[in-house]
Amino acid sequence: MEKTNSEIQKKYYSLLELTQSIESVIKKTYTKSYWVKAEIAKLNYYPKSGHCYPDMVEKEKGVVRAQIRGTIWAGQFNDINTKFLSVTKEPLSDGMTVLIRTSVTYHPVYGLGLQIIDIEPSFTLGELAKEKMLSIEKLKSHGIFNRNKQLEPALLFKRIAIISVETSKGYHDFLKIIDNNEWNYTFLHKLFPALLQGSGAIKSISEQLKRIAGMQNNFDAVIIIRGGGGDIGLSSFDSFELAKAVSLFPLPVVTGIGHATNETVVEMISFINKITPTDVGYYLIQKFHNFSVRIQDAHNLLTTISKQIFINQNIKLKNIGAVIISKTDALINENKYRLAETVSEFKSISIATIEKNRNYLTNSISKLSNNSFHYSKANTKQLSEQQKRLCKSTKISFHTNNLKLNTLSEKVKLLNPLNILKRGYSITTMNGKAILNTRELKVDDIVITKIFDGSFKSKVQSVEN
Repeated sequence: MEKTNSEIQKKYYSLLELTQSIESVIKKTYTKSYWVKAEIAKLNYYPKSGHCYPDMVEKEKGVVRAQIRGTIWAGQFNDINTKFLSVTKEPLSDGMTVLIRTSVTYHPVYGLGLQIIDIEPSFTLGELAKEKMLSIEKLKSHGIFNRNKQLEPALLFKRIAIISVETSKGYHDFLKIIDNNEWNYTFLHKLFPALLQGSGAIKSISEQLKRIAGMQNNFDAVIIIRGGGGDIGLSSFDSFELAKAVSLFPLPVVTGIGHATNETVVEMISFINKITPTDVGYYLIQKFHNFSVRIQDAHNLLTTISKQIFINQNIKLKNIGAVIISKTDALINENKYRLAETVSEFKSISIATIEKNRNYLTNSISKLSNNSFHYSKANTKQLSEQQKRLCKSTKISFHTNNLKLNTLSEKVKLLNPLNILKRGYSITTMNGKAILNTRELKVDDIVITKIFDGSFKSKVQSVEN
């Protein structure tokens, strides 16, 4: 038998009935409030109404494992945020891990949600402290906690890469310090804009560090600066991921993120940390000052040493000059005496030779005259002719001998050492002895050369045998 339409019609509920049933079960099951740990993925605050609808999530290794929407009505949100701000010095914002007091609600239209009644700010601070300690332990276990501090820095941080927010007051205060310094030190700087707080700060700063590493030869150091803030705003700088990137960075990283009460991990492992951006600016200028002092000290030392060297060398030169003058004078006097003796000897020999030849001629003439007288008696004419011939030959002989004597006298004069020196010849001595053979010389010997009107000293550069 066929079934009628009414018999095959299935039992069903309306959507409202179903959702109202769910709402009833939720109300009966979750009758009180609960403390729940969760992360604010997105705050969703609406200033016009004052209400807040945060997206609450729980992540495991970056993967969302649970998600639900919360509600904080305007009056409650104002109280909660004020309390949170007074404790943490930061307002509620995206990316924070919080401990919320909430009740579970369900609405047929808006679905399942959490009605947030309160948020415990001290828990958030505790979570940040745990993350900070974990980051420090991991850096030390990897052996990289002091890696950036151990880099060999440039003498001056002249070319600097800056990671900051372009509109940050701290950034502009820093530029005023280094660009308008009264000593006219010149800094070459380039800004690499990045988020410095919130959930996107870690990724933003890390990406800019990678960019700078790709052009590291253009810079001497990296500066990370921002304005002041509370612990929550600086939580990104306790991240192991960001701290590792800074620690392993190939250039010195200088931090000035404006927080004095609680040092972040990045500040701990950076090459050097200064409290504020202006402190970083003064630090860079001080490095120039220190280098300037070193240069001035070196200049003063070189000047003092150079002056002392000149004084010592002048004294040595004066002493050497005095010795040279003394020895030269003694050598000249000695050679003058020798020359005088030689001249006197030449004169004596010349006079003796002339007298000898003159006596010989006189005797010869006398003998010839006597012989001529005897011969004249025997043969007057023959003797007369012979006498004439003898007189003629005698005159010729006398003239010839006179010429010889004159020539000899001229030779004697020419052999006078003073005349020899006058013709361009010279006498070279070493250690007071005349140089007669090149084998007596070697390279760098000092010799003294006497010429007609004085003497000079030479240094042997080469010897040719």
